[in-house]
Amino acid sequence: MEGQTEEEFVNSLMSPYLKQFGINNSVPIPIETSPGFYGGDVRYSRYKNIATNLLRSDPNGIVTSLIDFYGLRNDFPGFIQSAQLQKNQRVEYIEGEIIKDIVHQNLIPYIQLHEFEALLFSDIIGFSNWFPRHINHFKYIINHFPNPEMINDNPESSPAARISKIVGGRKYKKTLHGPIIAMDIGMPTILQKCPRFNLWVKTIIQRASSKE
Repeated sequence: MEGQTEEEFVNSLMSPYLKQFGINNSVPIPIETSPGFYGGDVRYSRYKNIATNLLRSDPNGIVTSLIDFYGLRNDFPGFIQSAQLQKNQRVEYIEGEIIKDIVHQNLIPYIQLHEFEALLFSDIIGFSNWFPRHINHFKYIINHFPNPEMINDNPESSPAARISKIVGGRKYKKTLHGPIIAMDIGMPTILQKCPRFNLWVKTIIQRASSKE
């Protein structure tokens, strides 16, 4: 996991959903960016170290990841080589290069396109519950893109930047509002609206089922 927000999202939303499919022991592990600090600026060396250690300690367990493409460091395998590809193709390419670098059948690398906040644009209900004064701005963004994962990743227009700009200053607290808004929306809607995220969750379920 990239940080505290993703950890809470997995604990409060993903784990209960996966339990319906017999996956009962999902354990999110935030990646340290520096001693005692988590979230963003994930070095591939730390990513690889955690993944390989987990795969070694539990050869039958599934190891996956939830990190953002926005702000991804260029030390990730395939990052530089994929520069000319479309964003969704870049993410798939990098995930494929990670698989080539960490060779293990139980590894499912996943990079969120473009960042965690994209999932919050799956439905207006979460924003309407917490930022009702700005509902029309959020509706416009939701209607403007074919799906939430296509909201772009420029510094001024990434999903998180858009939320902060709309509500003003520091009123959006990522670690507070992010998981709560996602819970308001619910997993079924997020899965329906976010195709890459949906494919990731399906892959986890299918891989786990094949081990039974």
